[in-house]
Amino acid sequence: MQHCRGRGRVLPLAGALFLSISCDKAPASQAAQTPSGSASDSSVVARVGEREITLEEVDERALKANMAVFQQLYDARRQAIEEILAEALLEQEAKKLGITREELESQQIRSKIPEVTAKEVEDFFNQNRAGIPPGQTLEQLSGQIREYLAARNNVTARESYLSELRTKANVDVSLDPPRVPITVAEGERVKGSAGAPVTIVEYSDFQ
Repeated sequence: MQHCRGRGRVLPLAGALFLSISCDKAPASQAAQTPSGSASDSSVVARVGEREITLEEVDERALKANMAVFQQLYDARRQAIEEILAEALLEQEAKKLGITREELESQQIRSKIPEVTAKEVEDFFNQNRAGIPPGQTLEQLSGQIREYLAARNNVTARESYLSELRTKANVDVSLDPPRVPITVAEGERVKGSAGAPVTIVEYSDFQ
């Protein structure tokens, strides 16, 4: 097993969420917020005598015990950020153009969604025939397939327009995924400075 240290940093799981949206070149991470109703890293969540237990300490212990829960929390937060970003980008663009958000989406998204053709429906049916229950025909499923393809086109058009808006706006998302701290034991083979802010641990088995 070999340990390599290099440049970088590891943030605690419950680190603040930094989110800034602006049409100017404002510095990233202008504001820090924690999820509504949650405590900050340094919040004391329990006491026993003079011993104070902080949320950071609790999260570090819980992360080691159940990584999956923290990954689910991260995924939910990331999805929420994307939804909030989309709403903010559309609101900002509509305000800049002097129209409502509904008018903006109608002009820039819904009007550009291509119609689903009969050939596309047939091609989809043929490409996915292996997963279609026996006895189901193209005529029976054409309506459902058309609705699915139309919904997919709507998502594609929306994502494409939002991507354009993101390139014009100053969007910065600094939500770090959960990380488990690793302690390097004394006597292990190490390369790099002992004071490096990040430690990379490599596991290998030549058998």
